[in-house]
Amino acid sequence: MTTPSPDFYCTDWSLAIAEPMIGTAVFSKVWLFLEYNQLWNAKATSDNNLPQLVKAWLAEQGALVNGRLQFIKQPRGERTGFVFFVACFADTNSRVYRFDLANYEDLLGLDLPAIVAGEPRFAVNLTNERQLLVCTNGKRDVCCTLHGVALLRALAEAGVTSLWETTHLGGHRFAPTLLTLPDGLNYGRITPQDVPELITHLQNRILWLEILRGRVCFETVVQVAEKFLRQETAEFSLSTYQHDATHTLAENVWQVQFESARGRRHTVTVEAAPPLTTYPSSGQLKAKTIPQFRCLSAP
Repeated sequence: MTTPSPDFYCTDWSLAIAEPMIGTAVFSKVWLFLEYNQLWNAKATSDNNLPQLVKAWLAEQGALVNGRLQFIKQPRGERTGFVFFVACFADTNSRVYRFDLANYEDLLGLDLPAIVAGEPRFAVNLTNERQLLVCTNGKRDVCCTLHGVALLRALAEAGVTSLWETTHLGGHRFAPTLLTLPDGLNYGRITPQDVPELITHLQNRILWLEILRGRVCFETVVQVAEKFLRQETAEFSLSTYQHDATHTLAENVWQVQFESARGRRHTVTVEAAPPLTTYPSSGQLKAKTIPQFRCLSAP
C-alpha cells in the first residue's frame, strides 16, 4: 500500500484512493446535543469544563438510553442560556425534543429514559424544525476546520438559520461532514458549491446518494443495503422505504428487508468485501482497516 506524505490531509487521501462513503455513518438511535460554547478539545465531550454533577448526569443518563453525546454551538446574539436536543432517530417518525436551559444544572431535572420512551409529558418539547449540524472540531482533525467552516459559511450565506457547529461526527476523512435533524441523514464531502442542491434535497426530503454516508438510525449493513436498493429502483424519497428486518444468512452475509410505502417487500443481500486499509487522520501515519461491502442481489 502506498503511504501518504507525513503532512497529508486525510480528506485528500480518502479521495485519492476513491474510498466509498456509504456505510460510514455512526450508528446510534439516540443522540444528545448540548450547547457548549467554550473551546472544544479533541475529545470535547469528555474533556471539558462542565460542572462535575452535570458530567456525571450526562454519563449516567446517556448510558441508560445508549445515547451519543455531541456538543454544539452557534452565534448567540442576545440569546442567553443553553439549548439541549434529544434526538430519537428512526427511518420513519423520528422525534427531536428541544429543551432551553437557563444553566447546565437544569439538565439534572430531566429524565432521559422517559423522554426517549416518548412519555406524553414531554410532547410540548417536540420540534420538527430542521437543524443542520456541521463538524468543525479542528482539534480532532484539521480537515474539520478547513472544510467544515467553509461549508458552515456557505450555508449561512444561503439563508440557513437553524445551523450549528458540532463536535466529531466520525469520519473526518470525509469532511465536511453534516448531520440533519430530524431525519438523521449523515452526508460527507459537501463543497460550498453543493449548498443550493443540498438545500433542495433537504427541503424535498430526497436522499442525495452521491454524498450520503448513511442514516444514523441504521446499522452499517442496512445503510449499505438502502443505497443499493435506491440505486436499483431509482426511488429517492425518504418516505418510500422502511427497514423491516435484517437476517444473517452466513458468516459476513446478510439479507436486508425493506417494505415500500405501497406495501411491496424488497430484499437486498449484502456480503463483506475485502477490507480497505487506509490512513484516516491527517498527518498520522497510522494505518486502519475499514470494512467494505458489496451487493449480491437487489430487486
